[in-house]
Amino acid sequence: MDLNVFKVPIGFLKFCGIWIPKDSSQIYKIYAYFMQILFLYIWSLMMGAAVFYQKNLIDLSSALTFFFTYFVCVIKCVNLIFKIDKFLLLIEDVKKAIKDYGLTEIYIEKHLSFGKKLFLAYWMPVVVTVGIGAIKPYIILKISYQMWFPYDPSIENSVFLFYLSATYQSVETLLYSTANVMIDTVSFIVMVYLVAMLEHLCDKLENLKRHKLINLDGSINKKKKIDNYKELLKCVNYQRTIEKLVRETERIFSKVIAVQGSFMAIILCPVIYALSIMTFPDDFMAMLTFFTYTMAMISQISIPCYYGAKISFAFDEISYSAFYSDWFYEDQKYRKDFKFVMQNATRQFKLTAFGLYKINLQTFGKVLNMAYSLYAVVKRVNK
Repeated sequence: MDLNVFKVPIGFLKFCGIWIPKDSSQIYKIYAYFMQILFLYIWSLMMGAAVFYQKNLIDLSSALTFFFTYFVCVIKCVNLIFKIDKFLLLIEDVKKAIKDYGLTEIYIEKHLSFGKKLFLAYWMPVVVTVGIGAIKPYIILKISYQMWFPYDPSIENSVFLFYLSATYQSVETLLYSTANVMIDTVSFIVMVYLVAMLEHLCDKLENLKRHKLINLDGSINKKKKIDNYKELLKCVNYQRTIEKLVRETERIFSKVIAVQGSFMAIILCPVIYALSIMTFPDDFMAMLTFFTYTMAMISQISIPCYYGAKISFAFDEISYSAFYSDWFYEDQKYRKDFKFVMQNATRQFKLTAFGLYKINLQTFGKVLNMAYSLYAVVKRVNK
């Protein structure tokens, strides 16, 4: 494995001023800080201020939804900025593990091909939502997103100020919505490699079969017996290495997933409510935007939950693979070291989001259920 798999997301994150390793030049750092201030921090403050100026529920829902969305985006960007060097070390450790334990492309491609389909389902609604927001102001001559400006951005007031504001919104949403997806992409790629490693480890354990030790005359092949023991020790170290990599991944990304999951129900509730009170065809464009936005948000939280569940299930599989490896034919020395594998494998290994909740499909279901419950309350209050 090399960093080529990260080439596109890293290149885009550099362009947005988010990928700032310690060895970055001073010129690039100035550029990066300028991009962050202009398109992350000022933007979020302007969107937050706009919440207090809304006069109807649909506009308030829209303002709250997009403010919370970009607030989470800022958290994700800042987290990566501060942990970029730790992430690069994690990538180097993953590369070393792949080389040391012989992980082949067969395992990686198997999980990458399915992961690409998941991310395509994530990307498509993002592209539609952002695309509509970027081009809509030039068609209807009205600002796409509710924001506070120190001036009146309407085209009736000033054509120049309107197009300046519309262009600022279009550039920001195109750049940093994509950057948001790219941050999810780099964490997803690491998780894919971890799942592939776990599957590879299970196959290595299962291949420690007794028939490999028996010669044609029925005697024990001592050389193969020694090789089997060495392979077991290698599997023990492999298991420890994977656990270390998973925990390091959790330390880098779990806070972001915790924030993202915590805000998801709050973000989805006003969107679902707004959709429920819109009428077709009068509000078609707004309905399409909110619908694709909802699909993007659901996909965004479902992917880490899915791979969190995959990692937990893969750890559970280790004990089964190890048990069926004919360990009971081995000597006492082999069995003693074999206990390390079984003891570690029998522990429930769960990824958590900053210790607040488990990253799995059950949590994903709970987030959706919470969003619907909030929607039901808002719907009842505003009858």
